[in-house]
Amino acid sequence: MAYHLESIDIYLRPLPPGRMRFVLGKSGRNAKPEPKKNQAPKGKVDAGEKNRRPGAFLVTRVRVSDDAGNTATGVSGDRPSYGWLDKRPDFTGPEKLARLFDLIKKSREVYLVKPDFDSPFAAWHRSYEALQGPGKAANHEAVTISFAASLFERAIVDAVCKLQNVSVHQAVKRDLLGLDLEAVSPELKNLDLPKLVLPRPRVRFHVRHTVGGADPLTAEDWPPENRINDGEPETLEEYVSRDGVRFFKVKISGDPAGDLDRLRRIWQVVQKANEPVITLDGNESYDDIESFSKLVESIESADEGLFQHLLFIEQPMPRRLTHDPATAPVIQKIAAKKPLVIDEADGFLGAFPQAFEIGYSGVSHKNCKGFFKSLINLAWCHHFEATTDREAFMSGEDLSNMPIIPIQQDFAALGILGIEHTERNGHHYTYGLPFLTKNEKSQLREHHPDLYTGRDGEMFLDIQDGAVMCPSIQIPGFGVAFEPDWDALVPLEEW
Repeated sequence: MAYHLESIDIYLRPLPPGRMRFVLGKSGRNAKPEPKKNQAPKGKVDAGEKNRRPGAFLVTRVRVSDDAGNTATGVSGDRPSYGWLDKRPDFTGPEKLARLFDLIKKSREVYLVKPDFDSPFAAWHRSYEALQGPGKAANHEAVTISFAASLFERAIVDAVCKLQNVSVHQAVKRDLLGLDLEAVSPELKNLDLPKLVLPRPRVRFHVRHTVGGADPLTAEDWPPENRINDGEPETLEEYVSRDGVRFFKVKISGDPAGDLDRLRRIWQVVQKANEPVITLDGNESYDDIESFSKLVESIESADEGLFQHLLFIEQPMPRRLTHDPATAPVIQKIAAKKPLVIDEADGFLGAFPQAFEIGYSGVSHKNCKGFFKSLINLAWCHHFEATTDREAFMSGEDLSNMPIIPIQQDFAALGILGIEHTERNGHHYTYGLPFLTKNEKSQLREHHPDLYTGRDGEMFLDIQDGAVMCPSIQIPGFGVAFEPDWDALVPLEEW
């Protein structure tokens, strides 16, 4: 079937201040909870707190028609996390955000230059390739270019699935999205991915609870004068007790001694969970591979229980070193102890194969890097496990997923990829969903009662026994049963 992309609109949804201080990577070294001078209102933090940036997330809308004369609206969304996309000191934060918005506008132009397409994959792949030139000319990171191309990809997939009256899982299983693996690499040409995808989508996911560099672990870390008192847990031990979480994602800072000390404290808390599992996220904090190797060795020798419950380590070194073949001997030595996953370094289509050859075993799924990119990486996992004697896997990450659209589309993608547990949107850094309109909350209660719950007049991600259930997202489209209130959003040009 032939399709026509009629329009693309880009909006931002303002976000209120976070409720908890969040620190990751090198900025987390020696981080301490900051006492509050004045108690903030319920669900808010005072102006002195360090908040996650920026204070809004992107929402896009596309209109797509088919050759039968039918039209559908597709949506997507992402937090424009410029500080994660580009960590170089070359630009200030505001400059990075402005540059990102400029690239997103360029991506919209690229998609609309050739609005006719035969499949969503063809529209994305053509636009992704066309964006490489202007993206590199403007000195953007590879992952930033992927972000800009992927923003409209999911909206087009959503619209086409609605035109076909199928869920995104059904579209992949029936090969309705036009995924062409041979166009990516001749090595994948004989791989039939639709047959390898689960016959039914996964709809239950364990939450991998993020433990930031400044997160209080116990009541001892968080005296009464620091407490928010908004009714929600504030320490790691409180989340373990209330939500029953057993998967934990711990941010490390690049300081082997400091990281080991904090990890041992965290391990004392999470042992109270049922069969705890820990993953580490370096966020590119280890500039020196020998220091990272020292951390892994020190964990192994210092605490056997912690080491046994450590599942994998994500993006320990900067992306510029990740693909350096010279690191292979040490990486392979470390990987023999614990699997390593790339995240920020997964910026281009050949990133995972290159990293796998060096010694990395896994690659993160994030819709913001590209839905088709994740399907391609899933294909690489099957290829590597069929052609080598090594494990290859995908992990579910992304602290920045926000309700409604980003988080639900990510769950829909995870259901296709078959990933069991996932870092889930830093739900504890935000108090509920105060940024949604009354009508949107009503729609959530009607269409997605399994995914959200009400407490104290606000709505929250519904975590039961450490997991969420979301069969309600298996509907025609890409996981969202209704459109947002567009009048409540701010057009990008007016931001």
